[in-house]
Amino acid sequence: MVFDALRARLSSLRRSSTDESDADESGPTPDTDSSPAADDETLSYAEQLEYGVDERDLPDEDKILRLLVKRGGRVDQSTILDETDWSQDHLEDVIDRMEADDQISAITVGRKRVICRRGFEPKGYRSHLNE
Repeated sequence: MVFDALRARLSSLRRSSTDESDADESGPTPDTDSSPAADDETLSYAEQLEYGVDERDLPDEDKILRLLVKRGGRVDQSTILDETDWSQDHLEDVIDRMEADDQISAITVGRKRVICRRGFEPKGYRSHLNE
């Protein structure tokens, strides 16, 4: 399934590049930015993960979301520190911003702090806001 999607994506890119080279030779053509094909150029977040957007180009929040998606929705804070090489203070700031935006939940399980995507909290968990 992933390979079929990748194959379709690559073939559409090849077709568009050959169409552009033909258009350059034949002269100007009408603007096609509003066509449905232009909408296909935008990759979903899952496709960006799959096709490899460069990690350095992502904002900090997206780096954490990427880790959460790869790991099933929950990650220990220590794992995030190991994978990102951030300082503890920087990670705390990013987590606080993401919690304020309702993107994640940071919960304490025993002695560990676990970062969860919204909706992936353990069963029976209630946030500090009593949602």
